[in-house]
Amino acid sequence: MKKARVAVIALCMALLVLPFAAMPVLGSRQSTAENRLLADYPALTDDEGGLNAGFDEDFEAWLCDHFALRNAAVRANAWLNYRLLRSPANAQVVVGKGDWLYFTPTVPDYTGEGRLTQDELRAIAENLRAFAEVYERQGARVFLAVVPNKSTVYPQFMPDRYPARDDEGNLPLLKAACEDLPITWVDLVGPLTEAAKGDRLVFYKTDTHWNALGAAIAAEAILEATGAEGCGYAVGADEPFTEGELARLMGLSGALPEDVPEVVPDHALPAGDFGQRAFTLSGGGEGRLTVFRDSFGTAVGPWLADAYGRCEMIWSYPLESGHAADDVLVLICEHNIRDYLMTGADLSYEAPEDEEAFDRGDTLSDRSAFVEMDEDDDFFDSDEDDEDEDFDEDEAFDEEEDGFDSDEDDEDGDFDGDGDFDSAMRRVYDGI
Repeated sequence: MKKARVAVIALCMALLVLPFAAMPVLGSRQSTAENRLLADYPALTDDEGGLNAGFDEDFEAWLCDHFALRNAAVRANAWLNYRLLRSPANAQVVVGKGDWLYFTPTVPDYTGEGRLTQDELRAIAENLRAFAEVYERQGARVFLAVVPNKSTVYPQFMPDRYPARDDEGNLPLLKAACEDLPITWVDLVGPLTEAAKGDRLVFYKTDTHWNALGAAIAAEAILEATGAEGCGYAVGADEPFTEGELARLMGLSGALPEDVPEVVPDHALPAGDFGQRAFTLSGGGEGRLTVFRDSFGTAVGPWLADAYGRCEMIWSYPLESGHAADDVLVLICEHNIRDYLMTGADLSYEAPEDEEAFDRGDTLSDRSAFVEMDEDDDFFDSDEDDEDEDFDEDEAFDEEEDGFDSDEDDEDGDFDGDGDFDSAMRRVYDGI
């Protein structure tokens, strides 16, 4: 009996000591389960040369972050919470039926608690009127396309504890508010919900965004409204997808596989980093398009850029003037209506006076970057030297590359700029 007690005590001590003893070998600076950088080892002194008064707290944070096998423990906890308790390890995620995941900030739109008030609708209409009239004076047409939330397209998989709203939601209200404005409303709800009735998904189950098929369907609707000629496509077999951002938020990146339809364009679409905050592309069509967008513009961007001679994409708000364009598109998600449209547009920028100024990039604010067309008119290189040759002219369209992280500081190193069209949809939470 005594030997058994000693053995149990020894085992317990080993389990306590092992995670710390193995830190030099198995420790990590990056938490793959939580998609964040771990705490650095604290300095003994502060910036002024004195003793670091917060050393004890900083050391505790470092120790908790760096014990060996921590990522495995976090991942195991997330998996048990999800499979046994049907509870996400992150409050930003709602676990629906049949392994469907939803983004928590979209829930008020689904239940009706986030209904736009009349005052909010009036403010949005005033902002949009001022914005559209600036471009109307320049001879440009303005289009507004609002992407429905995933819960609007696939409400049947929302958990029963959230009662569905008893009306059509904010999109009909917003459309009505825009009726007297110099803006063309582009309906995306109809095409997406109709396509969702089939056996092919248009949104990811483990991500808040549309998939490649959803993006292609949306591009068709947008280009039909603008009159630009879009690229055709074929829908191929389903392919495995394991990088949903909602799964990643729960610490289960790669652990919740799903099948998504492959989309094959009739010709190669513009390739490049469509996760950039601002950039310009040369396309194969006619005219100039400026797109004010959120993260949903990442997947649809190649289709839009292909249809115009010049496409400028701006991922930021407030909306702003000063962009030389024939067509202006505002493309945002349903749950971003307030952020993008209730913020007064910045109308202080002036449009360039001539085409040469546009070509120099005078239309862009200082957030901008440029991407120029390659000689073969199929793929694009950045202005800067392409040292890693990621965008060379013989790059295959469907070649799998690393995903993009929309974090501006790119702390986790995913935003490496070497992705193709497929990988442009591998986003993380900051891009939602």
